[in-house]
Amino acid sequence: MKLRHFFLAVLCFALISGCQKAEESSRFIMPDVVVAIAPFTQPTQTSELLSGFIPEGQKEITDKKLAELDALFHSKLHSDKHKLVFLSQADIDSPMAKDERGRRNALVTWAERAARAGAAMIVVPQIIELQERVGGEAGVISAASVNEDFYLIDARKPYALLQRSHFAEEQQSLASDLTKIGSFFRRGGKWVSDLELAAEGMDKAVKELGL
Repeated sequence: MKLRHFFLAVLCFALISGCQKAEESSRFIMPDVVVAIAPFTQPTQTSELLSGFIPEGQKEITDKKLAELDALFHSKLHSDKHKLVFLSQADIDSPMAKDERGRRNALVTWAERAARAGAAMIVVPQIIELQERVGGEAGVISAASVNEDFYLIDARKPYALLQRSHFAEEQQSLASDLTKIGSFFRRGGKWVSDLELAAEGMDKAVKELGL
């Protein structure tokens, strides 16, 4: 009986925390602002980062997987809520811009790309790591994991990084981590794929950035 009460208490805590986070959304994006949506990229050099670091032993993510991430993220955006401009890989196929000191600068680069597209702001999704699930929904040899960031940048001078939504997680069994009981039930008690896990980070970003 005590164990049952413990599980119920943890579940209530997870649900309450989730509701509180869902209410936290950005107020930076006004209805009349044009927002560019950049395609997913994988930073492999420090100069390409807007924050964070490149993990040691980083594995390359294929163009096919990046395209799948783009399609999934676009399906979650509300084009009726904001004026969105979707950039393609061709739109960002150019050398990085430099700051006033002549150094390659990711913030300036993305702001200038947004400005060329006629947008006042830009959302930049960066996928640092993505590990596919080895196994099936019922059991795995190794679980899916993801490390991704979504940045909201003001492309009007002076350029500014307004907000970051970070999501890094490797799925764990409920027995390994009871604090993940909310995620366990939300995922239907199954082992999810890498794209399904990445989608959770996208949902988080949509809420936090006000998209």
